[in-house]
Amino acid sequence: MELKNQNFIVSWEEIARPNQLAPPGNWNVWMILAGRGFGKTRSAAETVRKWAVSGQYRRIALVANTIQEARQVMVEGESGLLSISDEKEKLTFSPSRRLLKWPNDSIATLYGAEHYEQLRGPQFDAAWIDEFAKFPHPRETFEQLSFSLRLGKNPKIILTTTPRPIQFIKDLLQREDVVTVRGTSLENIDNLSPTFLKQLEFLKGTRLEAQEIYAEIVEESLHTLWSWNDIENCYRVPPHFLGNVVIGVDPALSSGENSDETGIVVVGADGTGKAFVLDDLSISAPPEIWAKRAIDAYHRHYARLMVLEANAGGELLVNLLKSIDNTVKLKMVYAHASKISRAEPIVILYQKRMAYHARQFHELEMQMVTYEPRSRSPDRLDALVWAMRELFQIDEHMKIPSIFSA
Repeated sequence: MELKNQNFIVSWEEIARPNQLAPPGNWNVWMILAGRGFGKTRSAAETVRKWAVSGQYRRIALVANTIQEARQVMVEGESGLLSISDEKEKLTFSPSRRLLKWPNDSIATLYGAEHYEQLRGPQFDAAWIDEFAKFPHPRETFEQLSFSLRLGKNPKIILTTTPRPIQFIKDLLQREDVVTVRGTSLENIDNLSPTFLKQLEFLKGTRLEAQEIYAEIVEESLHTLWSWNDIENCYRVPPHFLGNVVIGVDPALSSGENSDETGIVVVGADGTGKAFVLDDLSISAPPEIWAKRAIDAYHRHYARLMVLEANAGGELLVNLLKSIDNTVKLKMVYAHASKISRAEPIVILYQKRMAYHARQFHELEMQMVTYEPRSRSPDRLDALVWAMRELFQIDEHMKIPSIFSA
């Protein structure tokens, strides 16, 4: 893309950092393993645009976690293909066909990793995979895409992701045809918002900082409860209707700019004793805002109960919720044991394949696999734990649900 700067025209090659440009040499996969805010999306989008406009690659797959994310980030996002393209290029996008088209007949088609089997039929000569570590089935998606790269003499894949310690990323790092570029969020500090930089302060010294900011592949700690394997094997589509739905709420103690979030997590159980996380609606907002969001979820999911941690200001919060909608059934719960003790039975539910996620909940799952004692309060995780304990009737003194003895 050419950027107008006063009386000068500046190309992407002139303003990009060296590690944002496609590497030289004969590679098949360019993996950008970098922290949030590094500029991964811009790097990939500029490269794909150059390929398409020049005609070097004419059939390109754009693969994100979901079709919606592909459109919102890779196409229409601030650094997406539509945003970085010059009007003179006359790039068109047909959302219904999931298709980008350039005047020279180069095309890019959008796919979601949730339905990676759709890659079985088409053929491509290049691909861009975004936020690969979020995919529910990364290995299967990558392999299916690789089989579809049957056009041209030198098919290429750009893979952009914030790292997670999944085995397939480790496998890619060992391949000779993969060129890996690493980068941190702080390399792009001049283009990051003050709000984002403030958020980084909360992550200092944590495993989450190492992974999300410095792009390190953080191996599992003995002090965390959930493993990445627990999460990667917990995705399953729930039944159409669940008769036993509970909303877990972990209220924040304040609502200022640097306050914790209020955890709001929706879980439901089917008739076979399996539980499903249906939604994560956690938000940093004043009580009247998050209360309305929780009540809306209560009715939308036909919940039977809302469980509210009431250690701080419980009665006031109950009165607030009732003033908005007095038909909501509420149960106040009080934290006496540690967060770790409360969560242990829920971890076993996941390990026993009795707890699933209806889709990917990135922020919640990050808390699940990175929380350690003395970490910042995991609001989403707390809401999940309270809701699950209610579903399985695990009281404060019951370390392991009696259902496991069966």
